Amino acid sequence: MKKLLGLLLSGLMVMGLAACGEKAAGGDGNADVNVPVEEIGEKILTDLEFGSMIPLDDETLKQFYDLDAAILEEYHANVPMMNVTTQEYSVFKVKDLKDVETVKAAIDKRAEAVQKSFEQYLPDQYENAKNYYVDSNGKYLVFVIHGDVEKAEGIFQGFFK
Repeated sequence: MKKLLGLLLSGLMVMGLAACGEKAAGGDGNADVNVPVEEIGEKILTDLEFGSMIPLDDETLKQFYDLDAAILEEYHANVPMMNVTTQEYSVFKVKDLKDVETVKAAIDKRAEAVQKSFEQYLPDQYENAKNYYVDSNGKYLVFVIHGDVEKAEGIFQGFFK
């Protein structure tokens, strides 16, 4: 009986340690936060004052970000309606934490593409495109090209306090 009880307690301890290890290794951020990405995106849109934007669907998300929407739980991605400004913003929520780096890489590629398209075209917009904000918290990621990326950071981080 003592042997069985000892094995049971050992098993429970191992399971408890494994669960703690998963949470620490996952970098899950604030797991209690469950806010729709559209809410984050709308706050960014309203507080930073963007021009006319075009929301992306699964097909255009693939075109602009080379990103498969299947790895996302939800997203709120937008590009400028007119190709005379670099201002844009997108918020993503991945289904699985392992895909955060995939989305970050797609964002970096998108930022490079925007910079490249304005490099010889509109110098002021090129400078704006170089000053972009990308961040993640748990399963959420944000990408903002705007003149006030510090404000964008405050908005995004405000949802995780």
